[in-house]
Amino acid sequence: MGVDNRQIQTAVLADPESDDPVVCPTEPDDLDEFREELSGITFWCGVLLGGCGGQLLTRRGNVRVSHFAHFPDPDGLLPQCGRRSRGVASADHLYVRAATQTWLRGQGHTPRYRYLGGDDAPVGSLVEIELGGHKLLLHMDSTEPPDWDAAETGDIILGPGVRVDDYTLARRGYVNRVRFASEGNQRVMVLGTELPHMGTDWDFELADCTVDGQGRLITPVVTRLRAARAAEGQSPLPRPRREQEEGPVQIGALTRLINTAVRTKEFGAVRQLRDTAELQVPRCEGQALEHLQHAIDHANDWIDQQDHARRRLFADLDEAVRHGHVFEVSTLIPEIRKFLLRDNVTAPQETDILDAADTFLRKARRHAAQKRREEDERRAAATREREARHAAHAEEQKRRHAAQVQEREAPLVTQAQERKARNRARGQVQSITGRLRREELSTAQQEQLVEELVLAAKEAGDLLTTAEQRKVEEWAERLSSSAGGQEESETTSPAAQPQQDTITDPAQLPAHLVPAAAAVRGALKKAARERTTTSWNRLEHQLGSALPSLSNNERVQVLVRIDHSTAGDEPVLSSLLAAGDPNFTYQYYRDVLYALGLDAPDDDEDLRDVVKADVEQVFTDWRLR
Repeated sequence: MGVDNRQIQTAVLADPESDDPVVCPTEPDDLDEFREELSGITFWCGVLLGGCGGQLLTRRGNVRVSHFAHFPDPDGLLPQCGRRSRGVASADHLYVRAATQTWLRGQGHTPRYRYLGGDDAPVGSLVEIELGGHKLLLHMDSTEPPDWDAAETGDIILGPGVRVDDYTLARRGYVNRVRFASEGNQRVMVLGTELPHMGTDWDFELADCTVDGQGRLITPVVTRLRAARAAEGQSPLPRPRREQEEGPVQIGALTRLINTAVRTKEFGAVRQLRDTAELQVPRCEGQALEHLQHAIDHANDWIDQQDHARRRLFADLDEAVRHGHVFEVSTLIPEIRKFLLRDNVTAPQETDILDAADTFLRKARRHAAQKRREEDERRAAATREREARHAAHAEEQKRRHAAQVQEREAPLVTQAQERKARNRARGQVQSITGRLRREELSTAQQEQLVEELVLAAKEAGDLLTTAEQRKVEEWAERLSSSAGGQEESETTSPAAQPQQDTITDPAQLPAHLVPAAAAVRGALKKAARERTTTSWNRLEHQLGSALPSLSNNERVQVLVRIDHSTAGDEPVLSSLLAAGDPNFTYQYYRDVLYALGLDAPDDDEDLRDVVKADVEQVFTDWRLR
């Protein structure tokens, strides 16, 4: 997830278009109270703050101060936001309404607020309060000079850092100002009045101020100033002094004003004071004339320097526009505007150059923004294409890996299948030889079984023991001899041969072992369905009193009774017990197989393989029973 490091300190409440501002507390404990107080209210990077309109969250600061931050998008990225001002003062233009609305309504006004900006000035640089045909204009941007002489401007109030030249201040007599101070998570507006050569008096409350019928803001300082002017107009006119006494005092003050204006670079004041001084030259003589002329020359030299610098700036700007040099134009315009703060009188040609530069810069910025959008789209398309290639490559790698795994595993699977088939074929060999030995079959039946026996032996291959392979060969030779012309008889047929083996007669099973045989058979059937092997100890624990303690000979008799009725082509259930009870298998299971007329390999390893093959067949046959 992305981390917003922009430390936004102001936001608006409830909606991106809102003009209801709020300041984020910087201390963690204060932020906790702030969250509780505004629980359920959303915070936004408001458009009236110059923001993107996105929703904000509060981030509790542990190392840095607490602040607002943008919500990341679903991919964890932060939204694009062109907001330039993020400190506590960035919402001061919105606090104008919060501070003045109730105050103005209390005086009978119905204020309407507009937050204005420009191409280069952020929204809220000018706050316009309309009061029934009159306006209060609050200039909040120190880089934009007020237009003091524009018609129907209204009463101009200067925001923090907005300068006024000495000449304008002297001509107007006063200028009202506004500033803001933080109180908790709010900003409080304070009014003041600046007087020439006296600075700004902030020592009064908003409730002490009014707006008169002409839409002028009247502070206590303005009230005192008007009263003083009225008193001066009613007092007796002073007796005129003689010219020779009046001259030196006026000329000295005028000289000091010219030098001060040059030092503070107040271009308009220097021009007017110089013009005034030139009118006073005929009245002066002697040392006063010398001082006055020196001040005039100093002012003219400075004005010439400024005019030369001004002409050079405008010439450079005009050339940069004609040659399409965006960087030079964007650099020169702020310099010229800064220059015009000191001298707001412009010639028509200069106005045309500045307007052309503004138009050129706006077009260049739109073109640059379009190029940025196209570049962003190109990068996004390239990113999507790259991601698609990576996804396709990953899918191909995955497919290749699966193919390689399948290729590696295929021989193993084939080998396992072949081994299983051979084990099954070996079990089939054992089953067929058992049938041939213990069943009375016709010659046709014998021939069919021997053919199956030969095919099964061929499939089993080297899994057959030597004894098993020898029995297959013997039965094949007997069938061949029988096919050569020998008549079918009970004494010479292959079916008579198994009768020579001694088979335990199930009818001779002692009576007390019959219930035990039934219980063991049921347990072995259950194990076959569950695909598990068992042992005598497990059967005794499982069957309890149904299975009394048996000797090994009795165990053999029980298993013979259980599998005596098993069809010749079916595996014996007793193989499950032989697989789970190795000690019984190697010592007594051969007796079971012999009694059933089945082959029992002499080698223990071969016997284990036979048991394993029989168990697989039992599991297969009993799977759906």
